[in-house]
Amino acid sequence: MSTNNANRYFYGVGRRKASAARAKFYPVEAELKISINGKEAKNYLPSFYMSTLENFFTNVGINNGEFQIFVNGGGVNGQTDAVRLAIAKSLVKQDESHKTILRQFGYLTTDIRKVLPKRPGLRKARKREQWSKR
Repeated sequence: MSTNNANRYFYGVGRRKASAARAKFYPVEAELKISINGKEAKNYLPSFYMSTLENFFTNVGINNGEFQIFVNGGGVNGQTDAVRLAIAKSLVKQDESHKTILRQFGYLTTDIRKVLPKRPGLRKARKREQWSKR
């Protein structure tokens, strides 16, 4: 980030379950660098979830740039999906031509599923006591 556009970044927000992620994309000519909550992405996410992000960049074809991501809430799966959506939205802000391929792979779709609240008289949202005839 040594050019005069060093402070220029593109911002994206992603949410999934109870997780929220904010991504800043700095378009620099250096190798692709991803930091999540101040740590390197490989150290922050387990290898299984890191592979989904690597597949994301392979499908989109992004090889350079710097991503600073801040994520909180939820578990690892929700955080990974929130990060992926935030990155996709920041890439679209940077260049509208990314939108077609991101939409094709389903990276711009927000997954709205959340946990149902517990209902009175039941053990969980849908689970109930075993019924006994006698």
